[in-house]
Amino acid sequence: MTTKRMTLITAALAMMAIAVAPAVQASSSDAAVRLNGSNGSFLPYSPNCGSDWCYGTSWFGGSLNMGTIYRVKPDGTSFSVLGNFEGANGLQPSQAPAISPDGTTLYGTTSQGGDSGSGVIYQADTATGVITALASFTGPNGSTPQAPPIIVGDSLFGVAGQGGKNSRGVVWTMPRAGGAITVIHSFTGGTKDVATPFGALMINPSDGMLYGMAFAQAANGLGGIFRVDPVAKSYKLLASFTKETGGVPQTGALVVGPDKALYGNGWALGPDGAGSVFRFSPKTNTIKAVFSYIPTTGTQPYSGVVFSPSGTWMYSLTWKGGQYGGGTLIAIKADGSASKVLKQFSAKTGLNNTAAPTISPDGTRLLFAQNGGRYPLGILYSMVIPASVR
Repeated sequence: MTTKRMTLITAALAMMAIAVAPAVQASSSDAAVRLNGSNGSFLPYSPNCGSDWCYGTSWFGGSLNMGTIYRVKPDGTSFSVLGNFEGANGLQPSQAPAISPDGTTLYGTTSQGGDSGSGVIYQADTATGVITALASFTGPNGSTPQAPPIIVGDSLFGVAGQGGKNSRGVVWTMPRAGGAITVIHSFTGGTKDVATPFGALMINPSDGMLYGMAFAQAANGLGGIFRVDPVAKSYKLLASFTKETGGVPQTGALVVGPDKALYGNGWALGPDGAGSVFRFSPKTNTIKAVFSYIPTTGTQPYSGVVFSPSGTWMYSLTWKGGQYGGGTLIAIKADGSASKVLKQFSAKTGLNNTAAPTISPDGTRLLFAQNGGRYPLGILYSMVIPASVR
């Protein structure tokens, strides 16, 4: 089922990459960069921001139409291609790469390419743009990753949605300097484990543990939340999603809220059946829905949420719903008591969001990507956040 799903997604994206569009870069308070193929094609995910630059990936386009790494200022200006994927160093990159603490190196994964065609873990030099494959996925050590690694000291930790002993994905680690991929856990699925993780791991500052999600299996068949100890290199399933909490998380990662709990989006179900924002307590290992999506707010959030610097609001993108049916950008009170739709999406703006927005380092802008409609090759927005929802 997972392999079929990934094949259909890849085929659909390949068809989108055939279209042609001129490059446009706006210079206004709400800036936008329109892709044209040579500077990348198709943006499933938002960029990741460092102190000066934001870095992201395109699935296609670039010198060999195998994808690119781009960089852009948080205000949407100075967009350029940093490096091109060429097959041996990866093909069809996953979500935006992790940025090293000193800002000199990016670490990411690709869903294809490498020695076995199952993807790679790569590093990219932010000064030269050179992309180097550190290791290749081969199947037994994972396959087809959709999430970037997380940096923990001198090591990288991540997940792959397929491969492993049971062909249901793995948790992996490797040295930042390169070397072999070590499998920490091969997912088994069933009622006692999850399967097919697409979202990235995150580190919880409160306990130093890594937390992640997978959209399949577990007790109720809706996925669950797990924990990885980066020191002991151990794995534990903590909680399973239910119809009431919402579940089936897709590409999103968990984030730390102002109350030190972890928050995320459930793509399906929830109180109103259209997805939910949930709160997970690492102390009690319990999940509770705090906000329920409905057609007017947007429905089926494909990725996660991000908090404002004040911790008062969180921001989310939805796949469907809203005034035109193409999804929304929405601000939600941290306790779920109120919400405000900030942007409605349609064929004129790009639609069907697949990523969480990224907040700029100064907390005043949201960066997010769109595809489809008028922008078949993708468009990247940098939008000023209204003061009332910061």
